[in-house]
Amino acid sequence: MELYIELFIFLAIIFLIVISNRFLPWWVKAAIAVYYSAISYLFIATKNKIDKQYENITPVPDAYWDKNSAWVDTMTGYYLWSFLIILLFIYFKWFTSVKSKEAKGWVIVSFIPSLALFLLFIFIFSFSYGYRP
Repeated sequence: MELYIELFIFLAIIFLIVISNRFLPWWVKAAIAVYYSAISYLFIATKNKIDKQYENITPVPDAYWDKNSAWVDTMTGYYLWSFLIILLFIYFKWFTSVKSKEAKGWVIVSFIPSLALFLLFIFIFSFSYGYRP
């Protein structure tokens, strides 16, 4: 489980954003929680299976790196692109709900660090789990 600490931190951030958001109805929040829980289980189970298949083989063959990197790339799409859609929806609803131009400006400005954090998550997830030396 120590191997997946970054994943659990990422999931905690997603769940906090989703649960604390007032623009999403409870059933959408529940669906998002089920979705991320299911793909997390699938990711961990498959990654452990790949790791076990090539356990105690030195040097680690290229086949392992190919299979592992391909799996992490696939899961990056399931995790992060769906998260980007959620963020864009939240920001759109937030932008349209505020009335003043100044508030709209602050919503747009606040999107910049969110986008930077999103790109950081992509890098950390891909590097932590799919790095190929």
